[in-house]
Amino acid sequence: MHSNMLTAATILGGLGLFFFALHFLGQNLKLLAGQALRQRIARLTRNPAAGLATGTIMILITQSAAASVFVMVGLVRAGMMTLRQAQPVILGVSIGASLTVLFLTIDIRVAVMLLLGVSGILYAFGRPPAGRLAGAALGIALLFLGLQLMREGAAGLEGQDWFQSAVALTRGQPLLGFLIGAVLTVIAQSSVAVVVVMIAFQKAGLFGQAEAIMFVYGTNVGSSVLTYVLAGGLTGAARQVALYLVGFNFVAAVILVPLFYVETLLGLPLVAAAAQAVSADPGTQAALIYLIFNTAPVPLLLLGLGITERLLKRVEPETEVEQRARPKYLVGPLPDEAGIALRLVELEQARLIRLLISGLDALRAGAAPRALDDATEGFDTLAKSVQPAMDRIVSTANLRPEDYESVDAILRIQNNLEAVREALDGLSGALAHLRRAAPELRFPDAVVEGIDTILNVLDDVARGREPADIEMLLLMTSDDGNGARSVRSAYLAGEDAVAPADRVHLLAAANYCERLIWLAGEACRSYRALGSG
Repeated sequence: MHSNMLTAATILGGLGLFFFALHFLGQNLKLLAGQALRQRIARLTRNPAAGLATGTIMILITQSAAASVFVMVGLVRAGMMTLRQAQPVILGVSIGASLTVLFLTIDIRVAVMLLLGVSGILYAFGRPPAGRLAGAALGIALLFLGLQLMREGAAGLEGQDWFQSAVALTRGQPLLGFLIGAVLTVIAQSSVAVVVVMIAFQKAGLFGQAEAIMFVYGTNVGSSVLTYVLAGGLTGAARQVALYLVGFNFVAAVILVPLFYVETLLGLPLVAAAAQAVSADPGTQAALIYLIFNTAPVPLLLLGLGITERLLKRVEPETEVEQRARPKYLVGPLPDEAGIALRLVELEQARLIRLLISGLDALRAGAAPRALDDATEGFDTLAKSVQPAMDRIVSTANLRPEDYESVDAILRIQNNLEAVREALDGLSGALAHLRRAAPELRFPDAVVEGIDTILNVLDDVARGREPADIEMLLLMTSDDGNGARSVRSAYLAGEDAVAPADRVHLLAAANYCERLIWLAGEACRSYRALGSG
């Protein structure tokens, strides 16, 4: 009884430590992954060979193909990496996952303990950024320690009668092993973790080689199923990246699963024979099968990068918002002339306003459910190009006194636009509640139309800075202007039309509207300062 509890506790503890380490590692990687690091990754991946190496390192750190792919999704969405650049990285992720499994077939407890001790000390007493780097290393050490614990706990099951009976069900049923591997990977969210545990069983002789091979194939297909599910809310280029990993694993399965049956039924020496020729250890053989699965399609796919890129773009075209979210003017080195560089930033900010208008359009009745999310994600992506550009201008350009005034005005505009984006999020929630609670209420439609007019005038101001447009917008956004008056009128008209419990949402919506109007006015004043500068 004690032995059973210890075995179960060891497996559960290893699994818990593995998932804790993934979360801990992810938090520290976010702190390390600043704009400069993302740009470095984007530069490295311009070369396919470097892209393979980058992907290999990423999976060694994250231990999750899905997590690594979604890092690529973020870079592609930010316009810092193309689909063509991301493809070799994804291939490298698959190679790195298989190398991790092969690495874990040997006893690495000493190395893990040393890494755990050194990184823990540096994490506790080091200063940023060394402390953050040590935190990431600590996460890696905990992650491998969790995998080792799961492997040791799994080995303890070999003497359990109930487990022997369960394993016996897969004997002579390779397809069942394939399905079990796929399902367990979806549940555990890591094919590496599932394969490592299976290898412990394989070393104990609990699985036949045929069942182990199909189990390994199933874990990779399960990883694709997980990625496909997680990519369900993605569109355009982001979904293209996720689908590439899905396609990679399915291509490998289409090649290797039939070869398995050819080798089994006809006795031809293929994959299993190759693994046996390298090692007599059953666990190592399973790790080698995992390596073969994740490397066999790589040369073919490297040769066909252009073909797969065109196919994915045809299957999942970029969205209109995605195209508008990609930096258009802040691409490549900025001009040395500060005035020209600042004008490029202004042009990018004008595109941000168009994305805000798209976000407001998503608040209309009958808009697509993801329309607001698409617009705000596009805004966030494009906005990330502004601050680094401003930092470069301030640090490298020869600024005149009037240029400093322009820098100040542009930064104030940026702050205003980002505040508008946050206010739109809040307004969305309040209006959605009001539409559910009081479908007949005219307030939501009235205020959306009013703010739409204001944002479109702000767009005109940003593009032309015509004095007439500036004066019109300042009048509209004043305390006694048409914008504020229309919101108050709509609020008073709707106050008696909603239940008392829903009036707090009506008030919140009115406050968000007034804040949006005020922010548009503040941005207009900054544009007026730019016009006179």
